[in-house]
Amino acid sequence: MATVQFVLRDPKAKGKTSIHLIFYYDQIMIKLSTGEAINPKLWNRKQRRARKIKFNDDLDSLNNRLNIIESNILNAFREHLNQNNAVLFDQLHTELKNAIHPKPTINLVKMTFFKAITEYIETVNRSPRTKLSYGTTLNTLKRYSNAMLKTELDFDIIGMDFYNDFQRYCFIKEKLALNTFGGYIKNIKVFMDYAIDKGYTSNTGHHNKKFQRLQETSDSIYLSDQELETIYNHDLSNNPKLDRVRDLFLIGCQTGLRYSDLSQLNENSITDAGTRLSLKTAKTGERVVIPLHWQVKAILQKWDGVPPQAISNQKMNKYLKDLGKEVEFTESVSQTITRGGFPVRTNLEKWQLITVHTARRSFATNMFLADVPTISIMKITGHRTEKSFLKYIKISQEQNADKLANHPWFTKSTPLPSPEKTETQDNLNNPQP
Repeated sequence: MATVQFVLRDPKAKGKTSIHLIFYYDQIMIKLSTGEAINPKLWNRKQRRARKIKFNDDLDSLNNRLNIIESNILNAFREHLNQNNAVLFDQLHTELKNAIHPKPTINLVKMTFFKAITEYIETVNRSPRTKLSYGTTLNTLKRYSNAMLKTELDFDIIGMDFYNDFQRYCFIKEKLALNTFGGYIKNIKVFMDYAIDKGYTSNTGHHNKKFQRLQETSDSIYLSDQELETIYNHDLSNNPKLDRVRDLFLIGCQTGLRYSDLSQLNENSITDAGTRLSLKTAKTGERVVIPLHWQVKAILQKWDGVPPQAISNQKMNKYLKDLGKEVEFTESVSQTITRGGFPVRTNLEKWQLITVHTARRSFATNMFLADVPTISIMKITGHRTEKSFLKYIKISQEQNADKLANHPWFTKSTPLPSPEKTETQDNLNNPQP
């Protein structure tokens, strides 16, 4: 039978001395320190506990700790025998030592899929707009989970069955556009990769090649050089707000900057005696240097060298539509997008489609039509591949034909050589008698 006894390291000590325990089983004896200490005067040698003294809570507390240690030691020994069917001395010594002061049991809360997404959004260093898209994805996943699963979405569910079911939900229940669903899938893959890196899951179902982001080319508009001049020359002296928005928008149209970069422009962004714009982009962190278009120079001169201050993206989009309506951009534009799994065609007036992002598309398209080398445009827009860059180019088939018509391949003319008669041909035309 296993027993535990507590003894003092130095029973004759004048001050506190350590309390040791001795474990006995058959021929085995193991002596360990408890980490506790007491003055020998307060120790009961018969009971091998602290004396019971009224109003001394410290001694009562010490005895409680010793009782717990004894219980832990005996429990550890029983578990050792159950697992090994014998006493393995070195292993038992370690297990008893650990049992004296076991590591506190941590009540680990299981990291759920939604908690992991929230943790990622709160800790990742991304732009506010990107974080907003993450939050929108999270909210849609929660609605899907409540409506379709009737329980919380879990890491292990993420796979092709989920992909197909979530796609049906997005198209049929929420009537979302294909590109919106594609954006959600892109974000879900980001969330899952984060969860794997953190050790929250080992599920790699989202790595299936069919678990892909669906995309379609949007019919977004651009504004031609002539349209930009119309905006530039329009009198807005009676509308200071629209005047400021117009000027900042034109800077975007002639530099290709995103809203996140337009909103951080200041006098320090203008370099080389007012001939260039230089800044580190918010999205990629890369430095970009852009020669200033004559319109930008004029706008900066108007504002005493300081770019107009930006307002919120949403308000700027509203004001830009007001601006487009005022300058009578009423051309009918047909748009087709996949919504709810089906193509939906709409006809809108051009002013209704103008947004801050129109500036960036206008810059890329107008530069492309002006025969500026693609690599030079990409240096400014920050596109890493020509494929992604070409998505920004918005030209019609007629514009493409006009551009090609001026190419040397179509314009060069080399006279064809006159056909020469051969001896064979002469013999055939003039047969000998």
